[in-house]
Amino acid sequence: MTKRQAIISTILTLLILLGGAVAFQKFKSQKKSTVSDTEKEAQVRVVSVQQFENQDRRNKIQIDGRLSAFEKINLSAEVTGRVLPGSNYRVGSSFQEGELLFRIDGEDDKYNLYAQRSSLLNAITQIMPDLKFDYPDAFDKWQKYLNDFDVQKAVQPLPEIGANNEKYFIAGKNIYNLFYSIKATEDRIKNYNIYAPFNGVFLSVNAFPGSLVSIGSNLGQIMNTYRYEMTAPVSLDDLQYLSVGQSVKVRSDELNKEWNGKISRISKTIDQATQSIPVYVSVTGKGLKDGVFVKGEINGGSLSNVAVLSRSLIVDEDKVFVLQDNKAIKKQIEIVTRTDQEVIVKGLSPEDQVITSGVNNIFEGQNVKL
Repeated sequence: MTKRQAIISTILTLLILLGGAVAFQKFKSQKKSTVSDTEKEAQVRVVSVQQFENQDRRNKIQIDGRLSAFEKINLSAEVTGRVLPGSNYRVGSSFQEGELLFRIDGEDDKYNLYAQRSSLLNAITQIMPDLKFDYPDAFDKWQKYLNDFDVQKAVQPLPEIGANNEKYFIAGKNIYNLFYSIKATEDRIKNYNIYAPFNGVFLSVNAFPGSLVSIGSNLGQIMNTYRYEMTAPVSLDDLQYLSVGQSVKVRSDELNKEWNGKISRISKTIDQATQSIPVYVSVTGKGLKDGVFVKGEINGGSLSNVAVLSRSLIVDEDKVFVLQDNKAIKKQIEIVTRTDQEVIVKGLSPEDQVITSGVNNIFEGQNVKL
């Protein structure tokens, strides 16, 4: 590039920059401001308000939890033998109180019992001549005992003993030892038949007809279908209104049923995770199901000078919005207790106009009007 060309290029560049600056200033002076010079009018929200009268009412404590069977029993064999036909229960089979559940073969023990009774009969027979001559006053009662004795029936209590000499004589002939050995065997032989202790259902069955069981064998598990228990966490604030034996109304939304229950016990320890006290409610009735979720309501103590608000009106956990001088102002309240839909509070006066609409879209100090 020659010197002349360089001078021309520099002059053109300066002219272009100067033209751009002049155009910028011209357009800048023509631009209108989008900011209004008038003061912006403050936003005013239309709201609804309600005044709440203080009242006295009974505290309703809401609880919930799952039902669990109060009685679940593992059936175990106390004797050895083979399960006899007739015990055809399966999982889910129901039964009535007193119904025979399992029958185990006990023929060997039955005949052994007959032999023991025969030994007692023989021992008493042998002492009769001595009783007739040495203890004539006792002869008749022992004679009657022998006449009524049947080796195939349970032995009756021995005749009452009169004088000590008679007692020593009877003991010396081993009568007492034979008698109590028989009673122990009679008690044990009852274990060959297992009867239902309540109305219930089988949760598991581990022994079937023909199977051999021994002492300690698990036969199955049964559950009482009439009595259940609910474990419900209760806050420390509500604990003062509860006592053992207190009535509880329990309902199930899924089953659409309601039952009566009562508090059976109150725990002495605090649940560290929830900071609540477990309360156990006993529930009885038909139609109850193990594991179903239920809700309950307990009548607590009397509450005086309280107001009942909807839970939706509470902000910041313990405040409500009230209308003061056409502004929304937060007011501190004391929450006494809560239910599913309502909150019972103290600290409101009948003159307070509590804002009941659009609470979530209002801020402190906002201009509002009815």
